[in-house]
Amino acid sequence: MKAKLIGAAVLAGAALAACGGKASFTIGGTVNGLSNQGLVLQNGSDTVAVPAGATTFAFPNQIDYGTEYNVSIKTQPDHMECTVPNGHGSAGRTASINVVVNCSQKTYYLGGKVVNLKGSGLTIINGSSSGQLVLNKDATEFSFANIPVGTAYGLAVLKQPTDPAQVCTITNPTGVMGDADRMNVVITCQ
Repeated sequence: MKAKLIGAAVLAGAALAACGGKASFTIGGTVNGLSNQGLVLQNGSDTVAVPAGATTFAFPNQIDYGTEYNVSIKTQPDHMECTVPNGHGSAGRTASINVVVNCSQKTYYLGGKVVNLKGSGLTIINGSSSGQLVLNKDATEFSFANIPVGTAYGLAVLKQPTDPAQVCTITNPTGVMGDADRMNVVITCQ
């Protein structure tokens, strides 16, 4: 009986050695919201470029059972910000490795200064997002938040101020949002 057990153990060891002894895992996952080029993910020295519009990815090299992985962003895509909320772990804890990458367009402020506003109720609208701001009497600046890069904007006066009544005009009211806050709009009231 002892010989049979030793023989079975030797056969099992030989079988494991013949197939490498450990299971291998592909590090891959899902990508949400990637619309621009340039995303590169890394796990140690292993990297993978993820094309715009991709919804999945996989690293070229597999890792062995029990090996730690730590997927992170090596290069952010153009005009976007991506995060990896579950990028680390140990291979084999689950049947497969499914890392999630979430991407969103960068956003910035759009605004500027207000000159000579004495009345109340001045309402400015951004036609690209249907957002609107009501400016207080004596306001000297204003801004719209969270305008995505690449979004066309168009500011207009929706309601002129009253008490006293004024006519306000906007300089630099239209454009396309770039990769920084755009604070060059001027509202002048008379």
